[in-house]
Amino acid sequence: MVRDFRKQLVFEARELQYTTMDEEFLQRAIDCVHRHLDNPDFDQQQFISEMGSSKSILYKKLKSLTGLNTSAFIRNIRLKAACRIAEEKKNVRISELAYAVGFNDPKYFGSCFKKEFGMLPKEYIEQFTTSSETGKEKEMISG
Repeated sequence: MVRDFRKQLVFEARELQYTTMDEEFLQRAIDCVHRHLDNPDFDQQQFISEMGSSKSILYKKLKSLTGLNTSAFIRNIRLKAACRIAEEKKNVRISELAYAVGFNDPKYFGSCFKKEFGMLPKEYIEQFTTSSETGKEKEMISG
């Protein structure tokens, strides 16, 4: 179950067989990060405060449900959001993408992205621009 969360690109608590309370907790945590997505100053302290939890309880709960510590959870949600944005805006610049999901440094964003997904943001974006062009070509050929 923990691995499923990390692998899931667009997170849906309902799909991971959590209890209702766990689902609600995770959804609140995800929503909280999303509200501050483009704010590079949103940090662990603010997250703890907005979740109305203590540092240790939030850490234990996130770790048991997702396998991630608090700061890794925030980073994971930001990176998943970057993927969604990249898919929607196929020609987005990497720096623009980094700032949109709360990273101050595009190089650091790139290294976090590569560590998380095994490819650079540029490679990820190229996948979608290439596959959508191929899809259009197929439509033209078959239509």
